[in-house]
Amino acid sequence: MIIWGSKGRVRTVGAGNFNCPACKAPRQYEHKKVQRWFTLYFVPVFPTQTLGEHIACNACENTYTTKVLEYDPAVEEATTKALVAGLWRTALIAVACAFGPANMAQAKVINEGFINAWSEPSEISDILSDCRAAPSTGMETNEVMNRISSLQPYLNHIGSESFLTLARDVLEAGAGDEMEQNDLLKEIGLKLDMTEAHIRGILYS
Repeated sequence: MIIWGSKGRVRTVGAGNFNCPACKAPRQYEHKKVQRWFTLYFVPVFPTQTLGEHIACNACENTYTTKVLEYDPAVEEATTKALVAGLWRTALIAVACAFGPANMAQAKVINEGFINAWSEPSEISDILSDCRAAPSTGMETNEVMNRISSLQPYLNHIGSESFLTLARDVLEAGAGDEMEQNDLLKEIGLKLDMTEAHIRGILYS
């Protein structure tokens, strides 16, 4: 009697070094394939179908698709930095325009704050151009808070404090009502998950 059938089998088909997303460091990996093999008398003879493949980190043992071999943390960091810098800039412009058109002094504060936060300038003429796109009566509070909400997930405790401090300076450089400005700043601080005591410390420092 000839006994034949099939069975699944995991094979290591490659190995090397990669940047493990979980370890956040260079690690060794194994490239594994899951295949269905034809068996004769229960002995695997040849593969008949590839069921899947993955990359396994030898350190943390997490598995990933083969796309992970293209992962470059430096590229990801640069992309994230550009994204957050853009959100930071648009949020500050919204703050500057919350009570009407922004002035040159406010644009300079935004520019200086951008240099301090991101080590690069944001042209004052570009800032003023973006501000001119805001309604002449001032940007709606909901729109200001929407921009803050988009930024908030990327800020840690220090980032939130730095943003609120800069938002305070931007508003002080304008000509709005101080009480209205403080109300907006308190709302921004709360949106950034800051405590009321921390917010007061920044506003009245």
